[in-house]
This record gives sequence, structure tokens and C-alpha cells, in this order.
Amino acid sequence: MSENAKIINPADIPQIDKVKSVGIGKIEGKEVFITGYNHTRGQPNDYTRPDQISQEDGKTDYWTIVTKESFDLPPKKGEPEEPINGFFVTEAIGKQIERIPNYAEALSAGGQIGPVKAIKRQSKRNPTQTYWCLAFENDEDYK
Repeated sequence: MSENAKIINPADIPQIDKVKSVGIGKIEGKEVFITGYNHTRGQPNDYTRPDQISQEDGKTDYWTIVTKESFDLPPKKGEPEEPINGFFVTEAIGKQIERIPNYAEALSAGGQIGPVKAIKRQSKRNPTQTYWCLAFENDEDYK
């Protein structure tokens, strides 16, 4: 391990304020800067796959990001229209963020991650499947 690497205790990561969030697919391919990241456990919803619900406590993992940019997205029925900058992301995207050295300190100090784009990539293990991930500027599929 590099002498510059620092072990981050997830409990020390500052929690972002709760913001209205929608799925990351709503901004597929749009360039964003991430200003907040959170990994929590909570109650499953109607969209949670059964294999994502813990048998021990009945909860599921949620990963969310906050972006510098806000997007005018169609609201759900009965909800007011308001700009959205909070997005639910997949575990794969959460792991990408967590692999960035000192990401927690950078975000808590007002830094940002990006520019990035949420895209779907083809799985190398199973070429018939795709998964959500972040493309960075130097990635071939950033476009």
C-alpha cells in the first residue's frame, strides 16, 4: 500500500443531507460533478429485488449521490415540479466512488468528483448483460 494511501472508516464519512432522489438512469450520458455520496441501509421499496433484501434485518442497501448540476425531470403524479440533483446509484457505482483515494475527505471539504457520466457497460463476465457505472473523461466510452 502506498504511504500516501489512507484507510477510511465508513463510519467517519460525513452523511449528506437527505435530498429528493431518483434513479441514475434519468440522467444517462449527461456530464455531472459529484458533490456528495452516501451509502445507507433502509426499508426496501416496490422496486427492490428480493435478493437485495437482507434475511437478517429485512433491510436493503442504498447508494446515493448529489450532483452540482440540477435537472428538471418530470415529477411523479401529484408531486410538485422541482429541480433534482440527488440520484440513487448502483452498488457498482458506489464501489467506483469508494475506490477513489481520499474521496470522503475531498467531498466533505467541498471538493467534487468529475466530470463523470452515468452509462451502461457490457459485462465482461456475461456479455448479454449490462451494468450501470461511471465513465470518467479518460474512459473510451465517455464520448
